[in-house]
Amino acid sequence: MTQKSTQPVAGSTPQEVDRIRDIIFGPQIRDYEQRFQSLQRDIERLQQELDHLTEQLSEQDGEQNKRLQLLRRDQRQSDDDLRAELRQTSQSLSFEKVDRAALGGRIMNFV
Repeated sequence: MTQKSTQPVAGSTPQEVDRIRDIIFGPQIRDYEQRFQSLQRDIERLQQELDHLTEQLSEQDGEQNKRLQLLRRDQRQSDDDLRAELRQTSQSLSFEKVDRAALGGRIMNFV
């Protein structure tokens, strides 16, 4: 059996080895490089889109917080107004209330 050497032939230079490698693997390496560059562009584009969406989400979150604060303020104001109206109605009923004996006497006068 003969033994093949994996050592480059004496006198071959690194440039010759690179040339041979390019001849053997060149098309595949160029294809991989193109795919890698394409993937890098896609990742960069997706990162930009993600950054843009994050910014939009942050803006919408701020707007929603402002709206929520306005709604809470309006709710408190409506609640305060309703309570004030109920107090006023309660006080007016207390002043206008007639006791039963007086009401009974008035009703008897009409009958």
